[in-house]
Amino acid sequence: MIIRLAHPLLNILDCHMLKKLIKYLSSLRFTILLISLLGLIFAIGLWVPQKNLLKTIYIEWQKNSPGLVALLDTLGLTTIYSSPIILTLWLLFFLNLALVLWQRVPLVKSRIAFSDAKITDPITTGGYSFHSSFPLPAGLDEEKIIGALRNRRYTVLGNTAGFYGVKNRLAPIAFMIFHLSFFLVLLGGVVSVYTEFIGFIDLAQGELFQGELYRYNTMPIPKMPAIGSIPKVSFSIQSIEPQVVRNTVTGINVKIADAEGKIHEVGINTPYDSDHSSFVFKHLGVAPLFVLTDSSGKELQGAYFKLDVVKGRQDTFRLGDFIFTADFFSNYEFKDGAHTSKTMEFANPVFVITVEKDGRKFAEAAVPKNGSMEFAGYRLEMRDMPFWVRFYVVRQRGLSILYAGFLIATIGVIWRLLFYRREILGAVRDENGQRCLIVAGRSEYYKSLAEDEFVALFEGITGTSDKK
Repeated sequence: MIIRLAHPLLNILDCHMLKKLIKYLSSLRFTILLISLLGLIFAIGLWVPQKNLLKTIYIEWQKNSPGLVALLDTLGLTTIYSSPIILTLWLLFFLNLALVLWQRVPLVKSRIAFSDAKITDPITTGGYSFHSSFPLPAGLDEEKIIGALRNRRYTVLGNTAGFYGVKNRLAPIAFMIFHLSFFLVLLGGVVSVYTEFIGFIDLAQGELFQGELYRYNTMPIPKMPAIGSIPKVSFSIQSIEPQVVRNTVTGINVKIADAEGKIHEVGINTPYDSDHSSFVFKHLGVAPLFVLTDSSGKELQGAYFKLDVVKGRQDTFRLGDFIFTADFFSNYEFKDGAHTSKTMEFANPVFVITVEKDGRKFAEAAVPKNGSMEFAGYRLEMRDMPFWVRFYVVRQRGLSILYAGFLIATIGVIWRLLFYRREILGAVRDENGQRCLIVAGRSEYYKSLAEDEFVALFEGITGTSDKK
């Protein structure tokens, strides 16, 4: 008999414990605890250098204090934003928010419920801030009062002996929508942080990119996502056209052909978006094709070199045993014994090349497109001079969730503030031998404005101008 009773008792205890757990997980105290712990961890993340965010500082710190850094690595404090601790806290925070929203559902349902039980005495019922009575003129059909309220977008129950009306009855749903938007914004932010990839890549005109990780620049090191993969994007650079008017850069026009052959244009403020990723133009360079030949004209070596030489920068490249130092002039002229550029326009692009080997300078010459220079029995030819661009690449899979959250929040706020709820109680009764419409009213916001609205509403219905 004891054994038979044990199972129902255990079920009751389990149910009781579950209710207590749910009550605590949805409590304000638990919310404050989670926010405090998240704030503490974020503060630690600002003090402890993070592997993914401050790679250079982290490596230097690791060299100077290997024991301390090893301990912090073990505790997950150097990858704190993606550590199991903070992931657990985020999950608990979402659970807390979901439980709070769920518990609000019955309250919202009760507020939008519509039944005859809401028809009460407009004089004695509490909670209504507006009370007044309006004399009814002779000949006014009392039933027209209900019809007039409905024409003014009130949903009405009852008749002139006693009625209840509400305008914007579903307004409490906006409360749930707004809190749902907060959930989505937070979820989108978290997903974006943990799926974020950041890198830089240099691509020249005619170059094909198929999403390879090794193609990204090593300085700075790409920031890898804690969850998910790097961008899976394939496209080729069709053309690069810098737009410069004299000494003013007015824009850039980069045409990209995606894997399906569709052309996309990238500008200074118009990135290429694909696979939750954005390729943002950051920098322009020149990628000339240099070919090294011997005295007989035989090609020894050649390649396209992505040279960072725009705006007076100097860069180097190597062919054979020689090191070539390149200065670039977009609108070249030789003036007063010096190489210079008249404007920033790419009107007469020329490279001034200095050739060295083992620290010894062999030659220096100005080389235009399709031009060449000779030195020590060799010849350097520039056969082509396209441009290259540097893209800032960022991938955050949660952005669509984030934008949806902001959109829903906007809808919720507009609905809540502009289409706020108004409720009225009314009845037609005798007052001192005069038939009067006795009313009570209340609104969620704008008390004074609502009272003026109620006065104008009932004066318009009864055809009176004096309120008693």
